[in-house]
Amino acid sequence: MTNALFITGVDTGVGKTVVTAYLTALIQKEGMKAVPFKPIQSGGIENSGKLIAEDVQFYKQLAALSYSQEELCTYCLKDAVSPHLAANRSKIEIDRKRIIEQFHQLQKENDFVFVEGAGGLVVPLAEDRKGVYMTADLICDLRLPLLIVTHPELGTINHTLLTIAYAKSKGIPIVGLIFNQMPEEPGFMQEDNINMIQKLSGVPVIGCIPSIAAPLIPEMQKKLASKEPLINRDIFFKRLKQCQNEFMEVTN
Repeated sequence: MTNALFITGVDTGVGKTVVTAYLTALIQKEGMKAVPFKPIQSGGIENSGKLIAEDVQFYKQLAALSYSQEELCTYCLKDAVSPHLAANRSKIEIDRKRIIEQFHQLQKENDFVFVEGAGGLVVPLAEDRKGVYMTADLICDLRLPLLIVTHPELGTINHTLLTIAYAKSKGIPIVGLIFNQMPEEPGFMQEDNINMIQKLSGVPVIGCIPSIAAPLIPEMQKKLASKEPLINRDIFFKRLKQCQNEFMEVTN
């Protein structure tokens, strides 16, 4: 069975793309075929009459990917707003079946697929006569466990616990948390934030991505070359297996 995981964040700009690219490259380094997938990208950059998905461009700088943008991103939308609004303004209909089919195609061709969401869990992806289709709905349709990217700073306890609670209310198994922008020497607040989130949620921390100064790609490449990965591989794969089994138990 192909491993797959959905990556969300507690807020826009928290570092989902950095984590997605890093995990893809890390798994590739271990000899597996891994690929990132960005179903919907808002805020595409116009270049020669084409919209460029910046997240996909970042993936390609860090990981070895032979796929085209269209194969890694189903919809690239112009306006840097919520996907449902960006699609509406561009008069584009978001077809969830098309996203799911593209995901399954990548599954067939790879050992691991990392799906990066847009923003957080409670983000509208599409709106039609049937109602509003949310990121959480897509995760449930793809039947994927969740990895949450968060930060260690002030406000993170509330944001992270609300994201965890919402995921649990939707029956979405959570693999763990990754803290991005971790100071080299965490202070008492950052340490307590992490401890309190684990204590109150029961969700383990899979890893921490340090604060990295520009240029980002060369520094991330150095992290990949290190013998010590930024995630706990054993906990990651153990939790992933547990979450996959939860889905199987629900199905049976």
